[in-house]
Amino acid sequence: MRLRMPQKTVGVLGATGYTGALIVRELKRRQIPLLAAGRNHDKLQRLAAEVGDIEVIEADVRDQASLERLAQRSHVIINTAGPFIEYGEPVVRAAIASGVHYLDTTGEQPFLKAMLAHDHWARERNVAVVSAHAFEVAVSDGAAAIAAEGFGEISTVHVTYATRFHPSQGTQRTVLRMLQSAGYAYAGGEWLEETPARLVRYTDFPAPLGRVAAVSFPSAEVITIPRHLKVREVRVFMSVPALAARLLSATAPCLRLLLRTPLLRLATAAIGSGTGGPDEETRRRDEFDIAVDVRGVRGGAANHRRLLAHGRDPYGLTAVIAAYGAEQMCRDDYAAAGVLPPAAAFAPRPLLDYLKEFGLTYEIGEGLRRSRARGSQEQGAEV
Repeated sequence: MRLRMPQKTVGVLGATGYTGALIVRELKRRQIPLLAAGRNHDKLQRLAAEVGDIEVIEADVRDQASLERLAQRSHVIINTAGPFIEYGEPVVRAAIASGVHYLDTTGEQPFLKAMLAHDHWARERNVAVVSAHAFEVAVSDGAAAIAAEGFGEISTVHVTYATRFHPSQGTQRTVLRMLQSAGYAYAGGEWLEETPARLVRYTDFPAPLGRVAAVSFPSAEVITIPRHLKVREVRVFMSVPALAARLLSATAPCLRLLLRTPLLRLATAAIGSGTGGPDEETRRRDEFDIAVDVRGVRGGAANHRRLLAHGRDPYGLTAVIAAYGAEQMCRDDYAAAGVLPPAAAFAPRPLLDYLKEFGLTYEIGEGLRRSRARGSQEQGAEV
């Protein structure tokens, strides 16, 4: 199913990076007018030659005037230039000031939390600012909204990822930064700093995965889900081998300290400073599973509902999700404004159903088997 697209231009900042180039190709495939923006003239010219018949513009996150030029020529800016906590806000400000919608693919908690300060300004300017519109947040954020339908009260939303994919250099650097910075959990109705890997969760997935061990991880759903659901607790977990889960949980109190030692320099050097990622054949074989567990009161009784999602080619799917968001923002009847989570910016069920065309499947179940969780400082069973 194709969406009808008005002739409005989408600017892609960071277009020569791994994710940015995939988004450029997806927009080109959809015949959406686009501006490929980046700071390196030669890389932009190579990208234009490879993709064919696209316009490029030089823009640097450190040069506000160049960001304003990009914003003035765009109806939507898709930002893929990170790290966002250091370089993302100037792009957001340029977009709002120019009355341009903004969308990005980052999962950096501190950035999403900081951008909430611009909500009132964005509403005044009738601009939507949407972060984390990628496979690893947009799918689960929408899944939480779908799974929570009909609940009168929601006690917890827990998201568990089981991924088998090859991260790009940019993704690896982002994960390393997230592990060494302050992470947040949402507990008792407020955001609280919490050390990564403090909690270990054992979750059942369909075969062939079965039961997996997962550690708490500072992903962006902790920021986005409480923005559209009234819930007391939100946590995200990432699957790891069982032994690694126990070791990470045991060392959680000093994990950030360890990452600030020479170990951090070694890890950063090993990743490198490039923007490379898996080749297309490898990328298309990669896959992921997501379990979104919603617990609370539904129909006057305690209830547990789970949405399970499965997909392939995470980076390719991210490009589709970003392009879909840009298309929606370019519609004449798009009316969302403010700093918004994906599930508030775009109707969740139509998005997930649309992604079926690109290999995403999902199913919803009631009262599924319990998952057990324990932490480095607390233990107990989840209901």
